[in-house]
Amino acid sequence: MPNARPVAAVLLGLLALGAAAPAARAGALPDPVVAGERVSISDGGRCGPAREATAASELFGAVALRPVARGMAAEIRVGEKAEPGRYRVTIECGRGGARHVDTVTVTEGRAEGVGVAQAVGGLALLAVAGGAYRLCRRG
Repeated sequence: MPNARPVAAVLLGLLALGAAAPAARAGALPDPVVAGERVSISDGGRCGPAREATAASELFGAVALRPVARGMAAEIRVGEKAEPGRYRVTIECGRGGARHVDTVTVTEGRAEGVGVAQAVGGLALLAVAGGAYRLCRRG
C-alpha cells in the first residue's frame, strides 16, 4: 500500500470524532441546563421507524423532532426566564404512538456561550486534523 499514511490519518480522525460523540439516549442533553442554553431533545432511537415525533414540555412547548443519524431530534433554546426546577419532557412517536418521558433540570445561572467542554473538544479535533495534515504532507 503506497499511501497507507493518509488512510491511517483519516481513520484516526474518524475515530476521534466517534469518541467525541455522545451516546444515544432519549431525553435532553445537556442536563442540567441554565436559562438561555441550547438543548438537544432526542428520542435516542426509541421511536424506531416512525417518521414523525414530537417533544412537549412546559419548559419549551411542543416541537417537532426531525430524523437524524440516531433517531429523531430537535434543538431548542431554554427561555431566558425559565425558573430553576425539574421539567417533564414527553416524546410521542407519531400521532398516538408510544410515549417516552424524561426530565430536564434547569439550574440557577445564565448561558455563557461556548462551554469549557465544547472548547476542549474543538481544540482536540483541531489537533487531530493538524496531525493528520502533517502526516499526509510527509507521505
